[in-house]
Amino acid sequence: MKKNYLLLLPFTITVLKAQNSQLYYSGKFLTIKDKEQNFLKVQNKNSGIYELTDEKGFAIIAAKPYDTLVWNQGKNMYVVPSYQLRELKNILEDQTEKKLVENIYSKTYDSLTSKETSDHFSIEKTKATLSKRSDKDFYKIRIVKQRNDSVYTLKNINQRTFVLNGSFTTSFDVKSRNAIPHIQNKYVQGRSENGSLIWRGPETNEMFSFGPDVSILGFNGVPYEYDQNGRLVHWVNGLQHARNYNNNLFKTTVGYNNQLNVNAFIKDGYKEKVRLSLNLGQQKNQMYFIDQYDIASSFKAKLNTEFKGYLIDVAFNYEEDKATNTNRIGLFNRAYQNSLLTPVSFSNNQQILLSNGSQRSYSKYADNPLYLFTQDSKYHYQSDQRQFSLNAVKTWDDFKLNLSQSYENNNVGNVDQYKPTTYGFSNGLRNERTQNNSLYYSNILGTYTLGDYHFKNVFSLNFILNDRRSDVSHSLTAREYLYQRTSQDHIFNYNMEIRNYDFETGLNIGNSFYISNTSLKNNYWLPKANVYLKFSDIFDWNNFSFKMLGSYTQLSSEPEITRSYASYATTLLNAENYYRYFPIQEVESFKGLSNINTREWKVGGKLNLGYNISLEGEYFNKKITDDLFPVYEENQLKLKNMADHTYSGYEFNFAYDRLRLGYEFYTVNKISFFKYRDIVDRISPGYQNLALSGFKDIYKTLAEGQALGAVMGSYFERNAHGQIIIDNSGFPEKAAGMKIIADPTPDFVMKFNHNLTYKNFSLDINWEWKKGGQLWNGTQAVLDYYGRSYESGEERNIKNYVFQGVHANGTINQIPVDFYDTNRNIQENRWSRYGYLGIAENYIQKADYIRINNISLSVNFPINNRKQFLKLSFYVNNILLWQANKGVDPNQSFYDADYGRGLDFFNLPSFKTFGSIVSFKF
Repeated sequence: MKKNYLLLLPFTITVLKAQNSQLYYSGKFLTIKDKEQNFLKVQNKNSGIYELTDEKGFAIIAAKPYDTLVWNQGKNMYVVPSYQLRELKNILEDQTEKKLVENIYSKTYDSLTSKETSDHFSIEKTKATLSKRSDKDFYKIRIVKQRNDSVYTLKNINQRTFVLNGSFTTSFDVKSRNAIPHIQNKYVQGRSENGSLIWRGPETNEMFSFGPDVSILGFNGVPYEYDQNGRLVHWVNGLQHARNYNNNLFKTTVGYNNQLNVNAFIKDGYKEKVRLSLNLGQQKNQMYFIDQYDIASSFKAKLNTEFKGYLIDVAFNYEEDKATNTNRIGLFNRAYQNSLLTPVSFSNNQQILLSNGSQRSYSKYADNPLYLFTQDSKYHYQSDQRQFSLNAVKTWDDFKLNLSQSYENNNVGNVDQYKPTTYGFSNGLRNERTQNNSLYYSNILGTYTLGDYHFKNVFSLNFILNDRRSDVSHSLTAREYLYQRTSQDHIFNYNMEIRNYDFETGLNIGNSFYISNTSLKNNYWLPKANVYLKFSDIFDWNNFSFKMLGSYTQLSSEPEITRSYASYATTLLNAENYYRYFPIQEVESFKGLSNINTREWKVGGKLNLGYNISLEGEYFNKKITDDLFPVYEENQLKLKNMADHTYSGYEFNFAYDRLRLGYEFYTVNKISFFKYRDIVDRISPGYQNLALSGFKDIYKTLAEGQALGAVMGSYFERNAHGQIIIDNSGFPEKAAGMKIIADPTPDFVMKFNHNLTYKNFSLDINWEWKKGGQLWNGTQAVLDYYGRSYESGEERNIKNYVFQGVHANGTINQIPVDFYDTNRNIQENRWSRYGYLGIAENYIQKADYIRINNISLSVNFPINNRKQFLKLSFYVNNILLWQANKGVDPNQSFYDADYGRGLDFFNLPSFKTFGSIVSFKF
């Protein structure tokens, strides 16, 4: 049933006669954002009828006492009381403005029938005058002030009002680390000698922890520079038992965040004339490492006003960030690695320096993590960013012009330092890296609109200019890198929308140009097309709708010149030489490269089942050609267009919105399913199996026909039937060379969001499940090699073990072996015989996990008739993490590299956070 009520007299009389006995409810119905809207659908759930609002949000709908009205797709609901129901006649009468009949005034008639009268008291006749300081226009007089005998000053009662409001939010959080690898705390630093297990102290520079059981050792009590309790000897009565030292580098930390927002604005009646917004913020982010933190401060100001028909927005932002250290040179990974490898018989905490001033560590081939964190200055990282922007909007009927300008400057300073006697840098090393970035941005957008709500056409022309500069310098090499790019985007766009009650369709087509001074070739053909069809109230079922959509887009882009590729230096080193990593080489140039071109198409649909249930899905296919990757050539770090790859997949989302569980008790549940693949289609000659990240002997690679970033490493020798070859000593044989051994791509990722609302309380729970994918656990490999892993501690006494496999001649292996034979060289045992990384294939593990990302509980306390309110929130992040691998969170990345996920080489653990937020709106 659809009606349009026109306040015209003939139609009103007809409706009154036909609806004399029916009752109606009338009122305004607003959108979710409390805006008035034409054609907003209001439904009576009891009778099934619905009406559409006018441009002021007003509607009249037939109803009975206690009928339920819903709008905004069921998100708003109102139960009609009996006293608000009236007859249609009365409602329409109230809508018709009533006026008294006024006398007709005729100037000609007055001039003929009246005589001019003289008013001796008229202001025109008076000798008194108004001061120039008087207000010109008057609504009501506020002040009459006599300056002298003949001059008066009049001041108007200002109808403008000044409003001041804002909010203050403060929060604190407590952080602690998540899972780290299990290590053995039983066997001390040392190795076997002549069939016996011997403790070898730090002065021997022993790196292995294949010594005797700590429980049979004691301190001799003799002064010893490496341990205040003395040297370790076999325990006898009267000696102090040896101790298991805890070298944990992590601690529970507390951080805070304070934000103050103030809005001051002037209103002329209901219209806002000027608004000034200020935001002040300060945050301390305390890391879970000892004495490592960063402090960020911000100031933001924004002015909105109207000037000569233009809506003007002016904004200024300033942000400052200071940190004790960053992980640019892998400092945190290095400290974490040394803390795990420190033998149980050595304490890093007792003392940092030896009497000769060098660092005190368990070996000269290792570092004391606390020594790595000592520094001369308080902050080794500082950044300040300034941004100024101006936006102006002008409207002429159907034409709208938007002008945007902004300028941004960002200065970043890093001090990367290793002090003398650091392993690999005996004389110490210091580098000051500075980066100065600036960006000028200009955007001119013009739009022209034709038609109305039912058939709307919008034409737009957009011009975007970006001029960016970045200067990077390193004090160690006295080298400066200068980058500059000026790019232009010219975008034409046409948008059409057709709406006709139960049917809606839209079309968007356009083309853009990309022009850049660093591009090898500009691109003038970048079309795009989007189309959708929507069918509402299918089979006349309320709010049952179906939407189909499709899109095709071509893009052209270049790598950001402010991005550093210096971390790619790890690919020049074997993993065993990690301690030499000190990146000081930047990309030579961003010029002379082809654009990265992308062609993407999508198809999808969305189904709404009533007011609560929705299901949507999408398939996407993105073809990336001439993608850029770093490579070392002629001892220089360069970018090259070297590969094409296809990123494709699909996503499904299910939502059950506002399920009512009881009085003022609602729940919202959402589930998403995501699956993707990224396959390399083509590689330029000479770059097959190029390293994307990692080390020289284990890395993520670029291989044709394989997943982008597949892991390449060492592997077991196998025969034609896939059986492992066993060597003459009875251990599996390591094959020569490297091959692809793992694919980090998950089978799928599912995310779940749950919300429960009861009165002023709200509970949110977000969790996810990632199934499939693999990673290389290099942390486990190195811990095994040095005898620090839990497995090497538990299994080192296994004897007469027979590995499954065959010998080179095809016979089944039957040679028993001891995992740790004390009569043999230490590097012939089960874990050290294959070298520093062992056999990489042996350390491929599943990357599955189930994680509760966030649980938060919030409550609102309205104050002063809801004009102010106090909000309290309590939350926990990463409170639960189940993972299939034996290391840290599989989402953590190798040395924070872009393609580093899937490689675990002492990756830093993630952390769980407990916190609370207090917000007051005034």
